[in-house]
Amino acid sequence: MKHLIISEIALLSELEKRGRREAFDPVRTIVLGANETGKSSLLKAIYYGFGAEPAKQHERWRAAEVKTLVTFSVEGQPFKLLRDDSYFALFSGTGSFLASFTRVADGLAPYLANLFDFGLVLASRQEEPQTPPPAFLFLPFYMDQDASWQNTWCGFDRLYQYSGWKEPVAEYHTGIRDNEYYRFRARIISSESKLNDLAGQERSVSAVAKKLRDDATTATFNLDPVAFSDQIQRLLREGEVLLGEENVLKEQLTKLNSERMLQGTRLAIAEQALGELSGDFKFLVDGRTDEIECPTCGNRYENDFAVRFSIASDEDRVAEFIAHIKAEIARLEGEIDKLFRKYSLTKEQAEKIQKILAERQGELSLKVVIESEGRRAADNLLREQQKSIADERNTETERLGKVKEELSQIETKSSGLRRSVMDEYERVLRRNFVDLAVQSYSQQVFKTLTPSLHETGSTLPRALLGYQFSILELVAKRSPSTVCPIVIDSPNQQAQDKDSLTRILTFISSHQPENTQLILGLENDMGLELGGRLIRTENKFRLLDQDEYPSIHEEIFGLLKASLRP
Repeated sequence: MKHLIISEIALLSELEKRGRREAFDPVRTIVLGANETGKSSLLKAIYYGFGAEPAKQHERWRAAEVKTLVTFSVEGQPFKLLRDDSYFALFSGTGSFLASFTRVADGLAPYLANLFDFGLVLASRQEEPQTPPPAFLFLPFYMDQDASWQNTWCGFDRLYQYSGWKEPVAEYHTGIRDNEYYRFRARIISSESKLNDLAGQERSVSAVAKKLRDDATTATFNLDPVAFSDQIQRLLREGEVLLGEENVLKEQLTKLNSERMLQGTRLAIAEQALGELSGDFKFLVDGRTDEIECPTCGNRYENDFAVRFSIASDEDRVAEFIAHIKAEIARLEGEIDKLFRKYSLTKEQAEKIQKILAERQGELSLKVVIESEGRRAADNLLREQQKSIADERNTETERLGKVKEELSQIETKSSGLRRSVMDEYERVLRRNFVDLAVQSYSQQVFKTLTPSLHETGSTLPRALLGYQFSILELVAKRSPSTVCPIVIDSPNQQAQDKDSLTRILTFISSHQPENTQLILGLENDMGLELGGRLIRTENKFRLLDQDEYPSIHEEIFGLLKASLRP
């Protein structure tokens, strides 16, 4: 088990020319502020910086186009992670560039999964094994103001890209299923996907073989198109429909690819310009005189601060432009990929087209066979193909069976662990409900790690808090991955009275699991001594500050340029 500690976050809006930097205590930080002072935006930005999209984000914050720089450590090893919209760049604690990404799902997510030992694997909509995005790592540790006080496991956006994800995610974080289990699950998902592909191939070859046998029942094979006019006309009609779809697809893809090439050209030009500006700036800074001589015309020019600052500003703008171009390229690539998926054939369409193609392929095969080796050779060829596919399917089925058997053995060994976890979960949840004065609940909530809580009014937030902390207590003890900072935003929901709010804050303070970091956002601390570092948000609609802009701009753009240099 690893531990993630977040030590600092820096926020920067180039549009507003404002920024903010806040440090976090390794054990506990209280963010105290009235409504609409940016408290929630600060808390949402923490995991947003890691690629986890908040369930809801304020429009003013979106419009500010805020860049984030999160400084964190994993088992004492420091890192910095920069996010500029869809562009991410990771650095060592000393600022050395490590890697950059323009996509989360197949870029940032696998990298962070490796860093955090996050071995959870889910089946994608295409039935392929996939490491889920960072939001699925942070789910147990984050309670969002706008979503988490209504239901469980919903602090982030875009979670339903996987079907039936809640139970495996809960079982993984609480240690019922570990990384070894999901390595086997990945192999099973891959094998099942391959078997589905082989089944499709088998159907296609069988359709061709059936066509060959059907044609063989005719005494004389006639190549006269009149004899097959009905079939030919049907194929032509179907072909016209398919051709129309193909042309639309090609036209849209051509347009997107043209845009992609244009952005690529712009990127190359911008990167070259960035290199030239860096050279100009270095030349001016290294110059020891107040004047420099132009190597082209021989005239002398002032080497003053204004000139150097102008070049440095241009360099920042080019670096930001490069980041936005890369983000645009990633967007276009995503649209190209989405376009292919949008036009991917449904199973029914695919089988229909396969049948038509198989018929045409069968006719072509017959023509070739008649002209060369005869029907028997064609039949033998198809039989060989069927046998080859069947052999491959049998081998894969046998491999799948062995993997499932190994996985079954793992599950048998862990059956006692499941009972232990569920017993501890029930015990802790009952204790939490008592501590939070949650008195009305269904006994069914103790039978599953992903219950639906049907309490109403002011009881629901307390029930959700008690549930979340029962999961957190299990995670802190049993997680096969990384224990992350607990971020809780605004627990005073549904107009809690004074006694209930005091009870909630006391509960959070006393039930924080050992060896965890807590970042808690409050409107009112009820005068309680909660300990840790205190951050205040005091200005209405203004979390970011003009005075902090220059230093944060310098750091973020220095890192941004370092990650973009060719």
